[in-house]
Amino acid sequence: MTLRKYNPSFLSDSELIDGFCVRQVEFQLLVETLRETEGASNVHRIVIGPRGSGKTTLLLRVVIEVRRDLELSGKFIALVLPEERYEVTTVGEFWLECLGHLAHQVSDPEASADFRQYYENLRRIRSDRDLNDLCVQALVDFAAEQGKRLLIVAENLNSMFDDVSDPDCGWRLRETLQTEPRIMLFASATARFDEIDHPEHALYGFFDVLMLRRLNTEKCATLWAKVSGREPKDRNIRPIEILTGGNPRLVAIAARFGSTFSFRALIDELLDLVDDHTEYFRSHLESLPPRERRVYLALAELWRPATCRDIAELARLSTSHCSAHIRRLIGRGTVQEAGGTLRRKEYYLTERMYNIYYLLRKRGGPSETVQALIRFMASYYAAPERIQMGTRSASWTRAESRYRQSDVPGYESDIRATLEHVPKDDAQLQKVIRRLIVHAVWIGSDRLLQLLEGSPSATVLSPLVAALQLDLGAVPRVSREVIEVARDVQDELNQMRLDVQGAEAIAAQSVPKPVTEGS
Repeated sequence: MTLRKYNPSFLSDSELIDGFCVRQVEFQLLVETLRETEGASNVHRIVIGPRGSGKTTLLLRVVIEVRRDLELSGKFIALVLPEERYEVTTVGEFWLECLGHLAHQVSDPEASADFRQYYENLRRIRSDRDLNDLCVQALVDFAAEQGKRLLIVAENLNSMFDDVSDPDCGWRLRETLQTEPRIMLFASATARFDEIDHPEHALYGFFDVLMLRRLNTEKCATLWAKVSGREPKDRNIRPIEILTGGNPRLVAIAARFGSTFSFRALIDELLDLVDDHTEYFRSHLESLPPRERRVYLALAELWRPATCRDIAELARLSTSHCSAHIRRLIGRGTVQEAGGTLRRKEYYLTERMYNIYYLLRKRGGPSETVQALIRFMASYYAAPERIQMGTRSASWTRAESRYRQSDVPGYESDIRATLEHVPKDDAQLQKVIRRLIVHAVWIGSDRLLQLLEGSPSATVLSPLVAALQLDLGAVPRVSREVIEVARDVQDELNQMRLDVQGAEAIAAQSVPKPVTEGS
């Protein structure tokens, strides 16, 4: 599979179709919208998702389908605007941009030359309202002449509203799209924004919104197999899903880098992957104003859902200024709300792999917390299967239960001895993790958590600590990556309890009933 790290528009149609494998449901929804378009009204749609979530690839795949499918090509002419539209600062300039791209797309050389000349003439018009009306009329006339509708694909619509100087831009755009059935708009945005979410704004409730969610384990595996040519197993792909946040672009980057799919080898060379894609990660920072950058980096350093006060203290800003910068970062799609309460909201970086990049490179050395998480993941997910307690013999279960009841101090002494020395290698760490999960069944999550906290192994076992906290109903103040691993551990712990209950039930049924007189 051919992969362009940052811009799928450089791919040929066949390359893009060949690599398109994980947004099939969303693709069918958009195509179905086009097929059902009839009469004098259009359903305008906006695709929302963070950078790298597949917005561009999805919309380009729809455009290719419009050109290839006989029914759709008979109804639509697709017009794709560039992702960056720095010269568009008014709604009139938006329609001028559409006209300029249509001039280059017209196949008839004479008609194309006429269009280009008309475009150059319109560029000299000073009145934006006149420019708006003349450009829209030219687009509508062309569509009517062809007997089709124009499907305009415009990316990063939210950034256009950040840049426009006309306060009526939204209302004028809405008026055109509502009154001109020959023009249909498929747009994208990196995050929800006021123009579509605030009841007082023009485009509130106007678009049909399609949110691009993170890829689940199955979709990550599908994409990995397509890019690398190798089929991963669920326990192998799960760490990649967690580290990338299910971001398709980052999964594809990791798949190209680790095509042999040894997770341990991939993790060992993670710094090389980071160095190889420094341009991509650095682009986050270079595009941000200095104070927004300070807030962004503070949140990256915290590496957990954090309140505005937490971020402001680390960024050395007032909470009011910090709050304003956070709102702008949310508008850019780089920060998102991550829980908390109505009065004390918490925030997190949208692109989670950036935290890994930032912490690994901070002050020239890897972060202890990141390395601890990576080491735990490499050990925990390397195990072929979870421990099946129900497959153990009933006699073993009874013996373990008697030992647990008769010698709890000795049992806990063994656990303390285990925790006194951090395992030196992954194989030993894997055994310790497995043993401790079993211990949590026997002595309870609360007691094991007490033994773990403050022990020399607490840092490297942080996902297990978080799993026990979750099991007790607490909300750990740790990164989402740690939480996701912890939930997997908690699921295994719960299943193990069910296995033990089943084994003890079988043991109870196998005990012979006493023979009574007269039997």
